[in-house]
Amino acid sequence: MERSGTSQVIMATHSPLLMACPNARLFRISRFGLDLIDFHDTDHFRMMRDFCSDPDGFLAEALYEDEP
Repeated sequence: MERSGTSQVIMATHSPLLMACPNARLFRISRFGLDLIDFHDTDHFRMMRDFCSDPDGFLAEALYEDEP
């Protein structure tokens, strides 16, 4: 597909691994339309990064964030 230069794939995903594919162009849907975004700036990338760097802390914060 890449060599032909004539292919286009439109995919909805939450996977940072797929978002990181070389030459991928990512768009975020907002109330203003489509915004081009770097995968490092997506919520899903940040969530995966935070989880991988500290799984216990991530889960503790996620599970108990509503408690005083």
